[in-house]
Amino acid sequence: MDIGYAMNYQHVCEIDTTPQDGAPTWAWFGPGIKSISADKSETTSEEYFFDGGGQAETSVDAIARAYNVSGYRRPGDPAQDFVAGLDEETGDALLTKIRMTGPTGEMVERDVTVHEIKASDPTGDANAKTEFSCKLSCKGSPRLVEESAGTDLPDSVTAQAVTVAVGGTSAIGASVSPATASQRVLCAVLDPKVAEVTTDGLVTGLKAGKTTVTVKAAAKPSVMAQVEVTVTAGAQAAKA
Repeated sequence: MDIGYAMNYQHVCEIDTTPQDGAPTWAWFGPGIKSISADKSETTSEEYFFDGGGQAETSVDAIARAYNVSGYRRPGDPAQDFVAGLDEETGDALLTKIRMTGPTGEMVERDVTVHEIKASDPTGDANAKTEFSCKLSCKGSPRLVEESAGTDLPDSVTAQAVTVAVGGTSAIGASVSPATASQRVLCAVLDPKVAEVTTDGLVTGLKAGKTTVTVKAAAKPSVMAQVEVTVTAGAQAAKA
């Protein structure tokens, strides 16, 4: 089935919470987030030529793009906690990357400055939820990470069970059908005391036991699979 009209929830916005490290750690702006909106402005110039009858011709000389993220503060959420930790920072400490995945699966990365942070202070009436917001102002041009898969909606997700040692990591191998649908999935763990999982499926064992990870298709969250995760006390781990 064709995607039809793209919906805002089908866009996945993630932020690198370890910009000081060589490898990024991606956290999803999902829980508690009500709105993500792009703010684009252009610098233009006008010129006039004899062969154009002296009429104005407009050129776009530069583009400035930012993303405004807002919702309610949810302590413990990795993306929100990272932004909240920047509340008193200045300069290069506010630099990181974001990763944007669209409804068709196209993924781009951008360098950004995080600012206009509202995350640490009360925001109103005693019986109201604490608000969260920030602005992600882009630097330079986007980098294409993954091309569009196509314009179909997902109809199934398959994923393998995982066995991992305490302190070890293992990736959930998930795939979405049809191949012409976005392959992007979002993962969440049932028992965060046994294991933690990144939104794109990297499992870290925390305590010996079993739990379940739900793997949802980002373009159609009602399409999902559940994966059993076994955490062992041993030093070795293998996929089940």
